[in-house]
Amino acid sequence: MFIEPVFGKKFFGREEVLGTLQKRVTALKGGYRQNLALTGPMLAGKSSILRHFLKNIKDPDIIPLYIEMTGEDFKVFSRRFMATLLYRYLSSRGQKTEGDFEDLKKLSREMIPETVECIEKIEKALKTKKNDIAYEGLLAMTSVFKTETGKSCIVILDEFHNLSNFRLKKPFQTFGKFIMVQKNTMYVVSSSQQSLLREILSRKLSLLFGNFEVIEVNGFDNQTAKSFVSDKVKDAPSSGKVQDYLIQVCEGSPFYLEVLAGRFSDLMRTKSEGEDSAKEALLSSFADVLYDSEGILNQYFTNNINFFLEKKNRRKFIPILISLAKGSTTIKAIQKDMGKIDKDLGKKLEKLQEMDLVFNSGVFFRISDKLFEYWLKYVYSLKTRSMIDDLDIKYLEFKNSIEKDYSEYSLFVDSGPERIITDLFKEFNNEKVRLGLSGRKLPKFDSVRSSPVSEKIFRITGKVEKNKWICHVKYRDLADEHDIYDLWETKSSGGEKIARKIFIPLKGMEQNAFLLAKEQGIWVWDIKRLNKILRLFGKYELVL
Repeated sequence: MFIEPVFGKKFFGREEVLGTLQKRVTALKGGYRQNLALTGPMLAGKSSILRHFLKNIKDPDIIPLYIEMTGEDFKVFSRRFMATLLYRYLSSRGQKTEGDFEDLKKLSREMIPETVECIEKIEKALKTKKNDIAYEGLLAMTSVFKTETGKSCIVILDEFHNLSNFRLKKPFQTFGKFIMVQKNTMYVVSSSQQSLLREILSRKLSLLFGNFEVIEVNGFDNQTAKSFVSDKVKDAPSSGKVQDYLIQVCEGSPFYLEVLAGRFSDLMRTKSEGEDSAKEALLSSFADVLYDSEGILNQYFTNNINFFLEKKNRRKFIPILISLAKGSTTIKAIQKDMGKIDKDLGKKLEKLQEMDLVFNSGVFFRISDKLFEYWLKYVYSLKTRSMIDDLDIKYLEFKNSIEKDYSEYSLFVDSGPERIITDLFKEFNNEKVRLGLSGRKLPKFDSVRSSPVSEKIFRITGKVEKNKWICHVKYRDLADEHDIYDLWETKSSGGEKIARKIFIPLKGMEQNAFLLAKEQGIWVWDIKRLNKILRLFGKYELVL
């Protein structure tokens, strides 16, 4: 592990996810059980969320069990599961819980004899290698415990997909059969293998799919990321634009921000105020962490390549990843960049999606992890394609590339939201994209213009023959129902038909306003969705 999960005072943000988890705990006490599945990329903070959540459960009638499913065998997993239940139960009664598994059983025997008897049956099955019988006993154990104590269990299985490694006959089907009837045990599962977890929920647990509330855990939102970075560099001179660049490159990932902002802060403490000093510290931070052979993120991404792409597959997939990193986002563009027609390119891209290295949105393909894409473009590609094996030359080329990218980002930011979004609309060329669960076609406009509506809102109008799209962008303050009414009441003129209305709330939106927009068929592109579209079209993302 490159970073341990954090909780307590070191924990940051995630109020929405924690709020959902707490609501489900309250509902469990009221007799309604809702299972949850947390999914998201590696190091997005899922384990930190779960451990923080676990730490803050103080209710003596709720017994939480956290089991990290790593590479251990089924016997070790089972003993950990049983030991955790006994430990948590004894702790809830104020009992001292020092000692090994046998000590925990001895302490618990008089208080929960039926549960201990269940545990001993499981142990007997494990000793005789009847693992499937032991597995069923393990799943039944929380129901026995509930009947005996009146206490409900919350079972947290971190990296749940590893259940398939235990060589059980039907691990997920058996799991599903038990939790269908266990109304007093709440399961929270998590996985960094996003595609695999979706397959498990939709196929292997298809009867239970609706019983799992799926929560996506990605990077921090802009405001949380800004607060996080500011906290890391609070003793360093001010450097707003540089910090924004850092946030959008990392897409708010707490792990990446922790590493890069930490190094940036260390370097800034030795420098004076000013953008030039901040920029130099930024370039050095990226060089130390991303480029240097001992840099933590360089090692992490190199290990990712080795983990996901076995040696025989690297030759097949690396050129595709590098082409994507350079900005080739469609099959046609990748073929052109690689200089050859690959009939299997579609299948290879599907395989990369299964590995969660690439995502697809309509006609577009992008590398899932933006900083990994950045590393492939500016580090891996540079080190592997350079004709001259001179470390000093490569290092200078890397820093020059980063400096150029930062300069281009600065020009992008300085142009302002109105210019940025208007230019984005001009880029549309009848592409199909997927936003959420819906597919959308973005037309090629004959003309695009922007105009002010008020001091807080500007309008973008895109025309296609006698049809036009109207987009209102609110760039100051939270959007409310009045803003939606204003867009809704906008009428066509001059014989032109309004084919589509879009609202972009750059500073967020009240829930009632969102529901009203949905009711009226108005598309809402919040900052997260807008940034996804910007990235699909090869633009920088907004940090507001």
